[in-house]
Amino acid sequence: MDYQTHEVRDIDVLVIGGGIAATFAAIKAKEAGARRVVQVDKGTVGKTGNSCFAAGVIHVCFPEDDLDDRLMRLTRAEGYLAQQDLIQDHLQDSYPILEDMRRYGVRLVMNPDGTYGRMAGRGAYPVVMFYSTQLMDALRQHAQAIGVEQVNRLYVSELLAGNGEVSGAVGFHQYSGDFYVFRSRSTVLATGSTYYKGIHPGQRDCTADGFGMAYRIGATLCGGEQNDQPANAMPARVDVGPGMNKWMGEGAVFRNAKGERFMERYSPKLKERSGLPQIIAFFCIEARMGRAPILMDATHLGPENMERLYQMLPLPQREFESIGVVKDGKFQKLVEFCPTGPTTRPGVVVDRSYASRTARLFAAGEACSPSAVVTGLAAAATSGARAGASAARCAHDSNGIVGDNGLVGELRERAFGPLARAGGLEPDHVLLELQEAVIPYDVLLLREGSRMERALKRVETIRDQDLPMLGAYDLHYLRLCHEMRNLVLTAELQLKAAIQRTETRNILREDYPFTDNVNWLKWIMVRKEGDRQKWWTEDIPIERYPLAPKREVELAYLWRVPRDLGIVSIQDGRVQWEFEK
Repeated sequence: MDYQTHEVRDIDVLVIGGGIAATFAAIKAKEAGARRVVQVDKGTVGKTGNSCFAAGVIHVCFPEDDLDDRLMRLTRAEGYLAQQDLIQDHLQDSYPILEDMRRYGVRLVMNPDGTYGRMAGRGAYPVVMFYSTQLMDALRQHAQAIGVEQVNRLYVSELLAGNGEVSGAVGFHQYSGDFYVFRSRSTVLATGSTYYKGIHPGQRDCTADGFGMAYRIGATLCGGEQNDQPANAMPARVDVGPGMNKWMGEGAVFRNAKGERFMERYSPKLKERSGLPQIIAFFCIEARMGRAPILMDATHLGPENMERLYQMLPLPQREFESIGVVKDGKFQKLVEFCPTGPTTRPGVVVDRSYASRTARLFAAGEACSPSAVVTGLAAAATSGARAGASAARCAHDSNGIVGDNGLVGELRERAFGPLARAGGLEPDHVLLELQEAVIPYDVLLLREGSRMERALKRVETIRDQDLPMLGAYDLHYLRLCHEMRNLVLTAELQLKAAIQRTETRNILREDYPFTDNVNWLKWIMVRKEGDRQKWWTEDIPIERYPLAPKREVELAYLWRVPRDLGIVSIQDGRVQWEFEK
């Protein structure tokens, strides 16, 4: 191979990722005084991942809101596994970050008196609205204007690390094939999570790259079994991405195959505006009872509702027009919905400054463990802002850039390895095997030990037999090979963590339907030591947090509701489905 090697030196802060967390990290690092900030994305900054397809709404804690109540709701959504100090920081930062967005040129919906427009969305508090894809365009352009160097179409394959410190990263350009070595005083991972390359916009780009890079250098990961958002829910038959928050906020409802509006049975107060753990759990219960498909009914929405939807969700609405779901400015048909791939994430463990346990490595957004960063645009932005400022301070205090102990040659060989096996397995074939193992709803959304064990064995077979045979015809396939390696690792870590957590917290488990606050107020940790995985638990320091559940074992809320409705009973510590008796 004739690909050149390029060294990019003297970087204060290297940011890996192109979404809102990464872009805020780059902006705030620059604002904090970092001289040279380089942001690298495998696509184009602002055009890949979840952020550019965001659903037009942001959850922000306004000064007049009840911060304690919002902290309670987010902590409860995390099943009390949250790092409450970080969540509180996020809530306090979210309004100033919103003001930053406006200052940077993001177009937000404003009232005639100049205040922010707030409307109903999912959850108890109203949301702020923005004009779809313009959000990331404005942030990308502002970062460029203040001197952030943006490198697009470069796939970062590994972190540079030695002597317990990160000193940058390496990767290959997807057009030229040239190999790049970025040497930095501090590094921020903001690479998002994963949906296992589902059909929806942005999901092909979210491939757990940060989890894999961090794991391979021995960083500590946590939360593979848990998240405030076990999955999202999106249209099942059409390539339309996020938007449920806005559709539900305008008054759309969910119906099962019998035409019943089932969410009002399970969650009488918020109904379709309930949190994702509830929506996903009750989708799964309806499916288990044979009442799928689940359909969104928006046929009753009026002209004002539709006008707002076209403002906030122009791409999904036009897509619905193209297939006849929307005609003459009105929904004509019901839209089938389903959970996306499981989004629980084995993210990087961070402290209040978003520093990892590996020196000079920071993380932001969904690259962090779910205990540190709740899902959503605002949390991605606030965590990115703090991580970027912290990384800038780290770079300022640094004595220099740590050497790599001669690893560059080895990492280059590893990066280009699949090109030497052009006749090997195609990544898409391996992806299909992986999707079949982990995406079915009764694996990681409606859990049971033996089903997860079977899925894990299948993933381990993919890891041991298929990954070594992956081959790449060209640079595009080379990227896909590396993405598959990260996806298979993530699936393995998710399943192993989920099997260990023998309770139901905010994700259903049929064989352990109780929430165990006596034994399971713990985080499940993992890191690579040599060629082995080291697993352990750490007690949540609940005594120093403002919110704590009772130290008791009780039937989980997500099972208590269907039990009270006569859908299930609990026998010998397991769920028994009444329709099967």
